[in-house]
Amino acid sequence: MQPIFLGLKAGTAAPIFTVDVKKFSSTDWALHVLQEGMEWVDLRKYGPELEPPDAGLLAYACGMVHWHSRNRFCGCCGKKMLSELGGHSLKCISHSCTSSIYPRLDPAIIGLVTFGDYVLLGRQARWEQGRYSLLAGFVEVGETFELALAREVKEECGVDIDGKSVRYAGSQPWPFPSSLMVGFTAKACSSDCSSMNREHLEKCEISGKENVPTVAGHNSLPTITADTDELEDARWIHKDFLRTVLSAKKLPHGTTFTVPGRHAIARILMESWISSSRTPTWAGNDIPTVEIDEGVFKYVLFLLKDGKGNQKLVVRGSCSLPFHADILEQTHKQVRHVGLQVEPRGGGRIEHNFKQQSIHVYGFSQAYGQADHTLTSVILKQWLPLHQISVSWEGY
Repeated sequence: MQPIFLGLKAGTAAPIFTVDVKKFSSTDWALHVLQEGMEWVDLRKYGPELEPPDAGLLAYACGMVHWHSRNRFCGCCGKKMLSELGGHSLKCISHSCTSSIYPRLDPAIIGLVTFGDYVLLGRQARWEQGRYSLLAGFVEVGETFELALAREVKEECGVDIDGKSVRYAGSQPWPFPSSLMVGFTAKACSSDCSSMNREHLEKCEISGKENVPTVAGHNSLPTITADTDELEDARWIHKDFLRTVLSAKKLPHGTTFTVPGRHAIARILMESWISSSRTPTWAGNDIPTVEIDEGVFKYVLFLLKDGKGNQKLVVRGSCSLPFHADILEQTHKQVRHVGLQVEPRGGGRIEHNFKQQSIHVYGFSQAYGQADHTLTSVILKQWLPLHQISVSWEGY
C-alpha cells in the first residue's frame, strides 16, 4: 500500500502522510513504537479526548486507509486498483476498463431529542458500564436527514418526534468506517404514559398546597420501548442530572454515569442544550436536591425558599436520624448559613437498595403528615435515573 497524502502541516510546508502498517510484511516498526512506551488504542474510544485538529487528522487518516483496504480490486472487472493523486483516487489497471473511484461518505444522523426538562439518552451493550449517549443511525436510501432522525428515534425507542421542531445543529467526521455524523435537535411528541409512569409520575405538584414548585415535564414523558437489538437501555434524563454529569461533579451514591468526550458532537449538543436552559441564580442551586442513605429509613420532603420567590423541593433521609424532627433539624443547619427557609411537606419511609438499584417510598410522618410519595419518586428519579422506584401509601 502506497502512503496516502493528507495535506501540509499547519503553518509549514511539511507534508503529512498516512500508511496502514498492517500491510507491511515486517512488524519491526510497530514493535519499536510499543517499546517506546506507546500502545495501539481505539480511535473511536480516545478520539473525542484529543484536540480537534489532532482528532480530525486521525479521523481523516483512518477513513482513507479503510477506503483503500476496501477497494483493492475493481468493482467492474476484478483487476487490481492503482493509487493515484496522492492516494485520493483509485484507478483500475486494466486498459480495457480504466474505471476510477474516489472516497465517499456514508451520512449518519445524531439527535438531541428533548421533552421539557428531559433528554432522551441510550446505551449499547458493548459500551462501558454507565455510558450513555444521544441516539444515532445511518441515513437510508431515499431519506432526508430529518426523516432519518424520526425513523431512528421511533425504531430504537418507540418515541415520536415533532417534525417541525427538527433543527440542524452541526456535523462531525465519523470515520468508522467512513461516515459524516450530522447533528440535530428535536422535540418529542407527548404520548400516554405507561401504567408504571402513571402510578409513579402523573402528579407534578403537592395536592392541596399552594406555591409549590412543579416537576415540569415528567408527568407526561413519552413512554420508551427500547429495541433491544439496537440498545441495551434508553431513558429520559433530567437536565439537572446531566448538568452535574457534564461538570464532572460527584453523583449521588457514586452513581456511574458517563457521556462521550468533550469534543464529540454528542457532548457538544448536550452542553449547548444545558447552557440554553437558564436557571435562576440563587442560594438553593448549591443545595443538593437529594440526600438519602441506603437501607430503610425515615424521610422528609422539604420546600426550601428565600425571600425573593425562589424555591425548590428536596428529599432528605438518613438511617442515623430516627425521627422526622431530627431530619428537619439537620436540614435547618445545612441551609441556615445561606439564608434559606425550610418547610416540611410531609414525610414517610424509604427502602433503598443501591446494588439492586431499587427504591420503595411509603408510610407517613406523625410529625408532618404523609408526603406526596409520587412527587418524591419523581424527584428521586431525576437524580437516580437508573433506579426502579415504586410507591405505596400503606405502612408507617
